[in-house]
Amino acid sequence: MESFELTTDMLTGQPLSGPTDPLKYYRHPFVGRIYRERINRGLRMLPPKRYGRILEVGYGAGAVLLALANGVEELHGIDLDADPNVMTDFLSGRNCKVQLQRGNVCSLPYDSNYFDLVVSFSVFEHIQDYQGALREVYRVLKPKGLFLIGMPSVNRLMEAGFLAIGYKGINDSHITRPADVEGAMQQVGFNRVSSNYLDFPLPFPLGLRLYYNWLLEKSAG
Repeated sequence: MESFELTTDMLTGQPLSGPTDPLKYYRHPFVGRIYRERINRGLRMLPPKRYGRILEVGYGAGAVLLALANGVEELHGIDLDADPNVMTDFLSGRNCKVQLQRGNVCSLPYDSNYFDLVVSFSVFEHIQDYQGALREVYRVLKPKGLFLIGMPSVNRLMEAGFLAIGYKGINDSHITRPADVEGAMQQVGFNRVSSNYLDFPLPFPLGLRLYYNWLLEKSAG
């Protein structure tokens, strides 16, 4: 049975994939632990098995693709900003065979009922038409297929935190809240399988809720 984990070794030697690549934050001595843990909390939610065909929406630096590679027959990635040629070359050098495209989650260039699993971390907070994006993910999933989605809290405290680590303009790029996306999931047709949250330094409400992960399933019919 396959399980998935993003390790620090997977971040070694990675090139920047595009103008919005957050790679430096994954390597930060303190913040990097939080960045990696938010991903791994999501990956631990996946049933430990081998998947036929996986898509990552917003693959960025390619680290999550490396974490998924050993548990899949066919791996795909799509990103609005990342250079697919740069990342294909890098991932091939890591023995990770993947099919990458540049494109928008609101108009996915894949057939309906195509993927067994779709994974997306820290993308939906940037999307104004999040309902349309959810519908597209739902469309390309096979019946009973899984969607693992993660996104940060969007509020003034988080804006201050991002500014403190040098992430400027966060209040302009983070336009959709987790509550917005959560409210639209069932309307699109997804069933919630499980959820997981990253709080700091204590569990919410004593601490801050930093990150939300949900594992969703497409209905069978």
